[in-house]
Amino acid sequence: MLKFFLALRYLKKRKIVFLSIVAVTLSTALLVTVASLFTAFIGAIELSASEYLGDIVLEPPTRFSSCDVLIEKLCASAEINSATPILSASGLVHLGPGNVKAVNIWGIEPASRCAVTNFKSNLLRQKSSDSPPRFEYSDSKDIPVFVGIAVISEPDVKTDRYDFSAVEGLIGQKAVITIGTTEEESNEPANFARCRSAGLVISDIVFTAAYDIDKKFVFMPIDDLSGLMFGSNKQNKTADIIHIKCADGVNPQQAIGTVRRIWSEFASGQLDWPQSIAGQAEIVTAVEKQAQYTAELRKQMGVLLVVFGIISMGIVVLIFCIFYMIVKAKQKDLAIIKSIGGSASDITSVFLLFGLLVGFVGASAGVLVGFVITSNVNVVEQFVSRLFGLKLWSSSV
Repeated sequence: MLKFFLALRYLKKRKIVFLSIVAVTLSTALLVTVASLFTAFIGAIELSASEYLGDIVLEPPTRFSSCDVLIEKLCASAEINSATPILSASGLVHLGPGNVKAVNIWGIEPASRCAVTNFKSNLLRQKSSDSPPRFEYSDSKDIPVFVGIAVISEPDVKTDRYDFSAVEGLIGQKAVITIGTTEEESNEPANFARCRSAGLVISDIVFTAAYDIDKKFVFMPIDDLSGLMFGSNKQNKTADIIHIKCADGVNPQQAIGTVRRIWSEFASGQLDWPQSIAGQAEIVTAVEKQAQYTAELRKQMGVLLVVFGIISMGIVVLIFCIFYMIVKAKQKDLAIIKSIGGSASDITSVFLLFGLLVGFVGASAGVLVGFVITSNVNVVEQFVSRLFGLKLWSSSV
């Protein structure tokens, strides 16, 4: 007990010790904040993957037909809740004079997509509707589409937020899309590059907060996209990818075996594909689909923590110097301890306990500061933005 009170006395008497405590606090808070924000960001990416990809992604090596038959077989399984097809393409969308953008086009079925993902909640016009979302808009003969918000609008330069009222005013706007097509025209040489254009009408705006989707994607009815791509060569229910939602309580990782079995039976029986081709299909969970990206983020987090850890070693040296100064200044106290029978180990333990108290107080305060910053990171970001006019990250992304 005497050792503890001596250590506490040194902690209270030497004001310079508080410099050590502050240094440990800042170092710990920095490490906690960086680790927490990175971990939360990675978790948000993995969660968003499930929100717009479903639980499992089935991606064959090439485009295939009769996807409705495959989906029916998948949904017949007790482990599968629902599935939805995706037909993908790339093209150019003309939104007005001088406003042409390269986009990724997904042909989808809104009803089944909403059963697999939270797609409806991302639609500005129809998210509050009680009925399932639809592409149809008024009596327009143009192809109705859902457009990513960043395709047709940009956030305010100062507030970095979208004007949703103005964006919703763009619903009903006409556009033109141009994509590649496989349909051959008469008197054309073989392998001649062909394209086809079609009029569009924007029937809704998509805001997912996933910047890649909001900036680059246009969604249209899968049958209309199939007609544009294949023309008279259009096949029955063609798709590139199948997004799958598992039944409640089913682990997606465990359901992959079932999906693979159903796919193999469908590919060999319905498509007449050899097993060597069917086996090339990528069947992974939505989290695994993002694994390469999140793995790189974790590496970056590790590098940052190592760098900050090395910087923190300077704090250890600082504390060592402070302790050395205290010991040099406390020769009289050391003599008193020895005179009452204290051994060298007793004296050493006093200063070791002193160091532990400094480390404990500083680390505890650092964890608390890191927790407060992490819990109020948006408030901190807004404060920094107002104080320095510096935007730490885009709130519109």
